[in-house]
Amino acid sequence: MKISVVITTKDRFEFLIRAIKSILMGVITPDDIVIVNDGGTKILNNVLPLNSICEFKVINNDTSLGGNKARNQGVLAASGDIIFFLDDDDAYTADTISEKLRLFESDTQLALVYTGVQFVMSDNLDMVVRTKQPIADNELSLKHLLAQGNLIGPTSCAAVRKSAFIAAGMFDEKLGAMQDYELWLRMIQHGKVMSDGGLNLIYTIHSSGAQISSKYEKYLVAATYISDKFKNELDKFDVSRCFWAEVYFRVALSCSHASELLKVRFAIKSFVCKPALKSMALFMPTSLLKRIKPFV
Repeated sequence: MKISVVITTKDRFEFLIRAIKSILMGVITPDDIVIVNDGGTKILNNVLPLNSICEFKVINNDTSLGGNKARNQGVLAASGDIIFFLDDDDAYTADTISEKLRLFESDTQLALVYTGVQFVMSDNLDMVVRTKQPIADNELSLKHLLAQGNLIGPTSCAAVRKSAFIAAGMFDEKLGAMQDYELWLRMIQHGKVMSDGGLNLIYTIHSSGAQISSKYEKYLVAATYISDKFKNELDKFDVSRCFWAEVYFRVALSCSHASELLKVRFAIKSFVCKPALKSMALFMPTSLLKRIKPFV
């Protein structure tokens, strides 16, 4: 069983080198690492920490095609049967590949394996500020994901069986946000989805609050698109209100750095759809929330 890691990047070379080194320090190393440079300064092989362990493939896009298309490019160029994703500013632990691969090898019906997260700040990459355990359920369902949101996490949390990824239709290149979640909703219909039970992703929170996910308008547009696309399933499971409660909660988090008014507005919307303590917590000032938990 061959293994590939697909990294998407654009003009974050120091982070990219950190990401690559974290892969090469693993208990198991991949057969190849595919780097898709999406419109950034051209990357040459001689500036990468090359070694004889795995092959490097670099795709330099002249202009930015977007994260969805870049990841699809990377998967199609990869040699692996199992594809691991990694954003350039994230990193793996020594066990990231080995723990997921163990599960894929034990069950041919597995389409996706995900992991928990260790969060670090971009200005102090060595200090874990909090962790997020993967959901305890041994196997997730479509109903779980529609009702409770993106339980799997961002793309860097996941590894997929390439055949299932292609059968599911790959990343939807129309989406400007929530592309990971939307793909998981399709992939869970093409095989089992399980966690490795560990904390095998190191996720970087940028101190500037510059994550793409902070652009809450795109999040709302994407949520509407997904709601329309999965309308039959939302109706079948009677979880539309739960879906929108989770969307509004995430939107409230996303816009908390920009506007207290917007944050509270969407927190109220979330609470109306489905009353929950986590929505009520967002009624507190963001400055206070930051002291309690450094939200992404």
